[in-house]
Amino acid sequence: MLDEAIDAILEGVGSMFKNLQGRADGMDKRFDGMDRRFDKIDGNITKLESGQGHLAEKIKDLRADLSDTPSRREFQQLKSKVDRHHPGPG
Repeated sequence: MLDEAIDAILEGVGSMFKNLQGRADGMDKRFDGMDRRFDKIDGNITKLESGQGHLAEKIKDLRADLSDTPSRREFQQLKSKVDRHHPGPG
């Protein structure tokens, strides 16, 4: 009778581990799928960041092209030309 009880207990424990192993395999597959999704999202974010930097540079260039205010360097060059041709009082 004791042998039967031990066999039943061992059988039950073995069955429990078998069920846990089956669930673990399923979880591994799910985690692999999630890893692939996160890698894809990470790649998309990297592309967006790269595109954003490029876009910001383009906007900066367009602003400079469309601006009617001269840069400091351009102003200094123009000022020196004017000063050369029309010296101030002095």
